[in-house]
Amino acid sequence: MENSNPNPAIASSTSSTISDEVKKFYKNDFKELFLTVVKNPIDGVFHLFKNPTKDAYKNALILYCSVFVFFLIGIYIIAGESRGFLEFSDFMKLSLVPVIFMFTITLLSFAIKSFSGKPDFKNELQTGAISGIPVAFLVPILLILKIALSIDNVFVLVRNPAGVGVFGFIVLLYIVMMFINIFQQSLKASGTKDAVAWYLSPLAIFGAFYITDMVIESMF
Repeated sequence: MENSNPNPAIASSTSSTISDEVKKFYKNDFKELFLTVVKNPIDGVFHLFKNPTKDAYKNALILYCSVFVFFLIGIYIIAGESRGFLEFSDFMKLSLVPVIFMFTITLLSFAIKSFSGKPDFKNELQTGAISGIPVAFLVPILLILKIALSIDNVFVLVRNPAGVGVFGFIVLLYIVMMFINIFQQSLKASGTKDAVAWYLSPLAIFGAFYITDMVIESMF
């Protein structure tokens, strides 16, 4: 039986297409998406979910992958001298944590909308993906805290948030509020009643934290 080798031209074309899509996203869509989340967190985010672009699903997948790569590089830098005690698989697992959190948000959003709104799994991937923007803020924040507080193992702050100080706590609080707002606007855009979205959004986000923590414990 002859071996069927993949056509190098097709593989090269596929790789080029993916690369072009990523470049296109960061050149065009990402800036607008980022500024909307930061500068117009209520109406702007609502309209992102209410009127998703034709590239929303594709852009969501790019954001998922980007967060993974960003954390992989960021954790490697933040680890400092601790890198010698970590294997590559440990960096991979740590970088998967934000992705797991984002995907958990997607699943919870889909589940809630199944009862109170109009669920579409591809659209719910966008909910998790946009949540990846405030998730990514954690990398520079941890780096700043590591330098400012002279902490060798900055990852202990994940288990002991009290160690970040008042300023760090306020910043982390704002990030959590961004998660809640993104989830709430996603629910409202699907037709979920305002009151239901207001009450369920914080529960869903803290539920996502809890589920992610359970997954992390099973990974390490």
